[in-house]
Amino acid sequence: MHTDPRIVRTRKSIIDALLALMVDREIEKITVKDITIKAGVNRATFYHHFKDKQALLSYTIEERLIRYVLLPFSKAETIGPSIIRHVLEAIVELHDYLEGHCQLNFYNYKLEIEKEIKAVLVHSFLPLVVKSKNTISEPMAKVYTYKLVGGIYSSAVAIRQVNQQRSDLISYAIDELLK
Repeated sequence: MHTDPRIVRTRKSIIDALLALMVDREIEKITVKDITIKAGVNRATFYHHFKDKQALLSYTIEERLIRYVLLPFSKAETIGPSIIRHVLEAIVELHDYLEGHCQLNFYNYKLEIEKEIKAVLVHSFLPLVVKSKNTISEPMAKVYTYKLVGGIYSSAVAIRQVNQQRSDLISYAIDELLK
């Protein structure tokens, strides 16, 4: 991850521009020119940071994931209720944010968003699974990780559909996922 403040500021400006444009336009109708104008950068700067609009969209999803979902992984030694709760809440909040701010695109890119989130989570959970379940083989750890990540993601989607009792549903999902 880049720490140069200028790089961070420029990327944030480009991401913010994309998200602002996605409020009332489908991503297919947003051009790189639209993004650069809104961000106040030139095309060369955009292409210095991102290969294309799709790479920007993927990075935006991943950047939001890193900020909200992956924080507890840096200190985690094992998989437990607190890390699963955090991940569930973060996915619910991320989906709420995307649906509220980028509704047109959220529905069009739901599967891509799911794929990105699951890929990042598998990458983050696998070392913890290997560490916590040191008696199982690597292939079995992968199967367990994919099952856990799929369960977490599906649970988050189901929890989002209910406006009340989200906290109770998250607790229930944690108990079921850790069985």
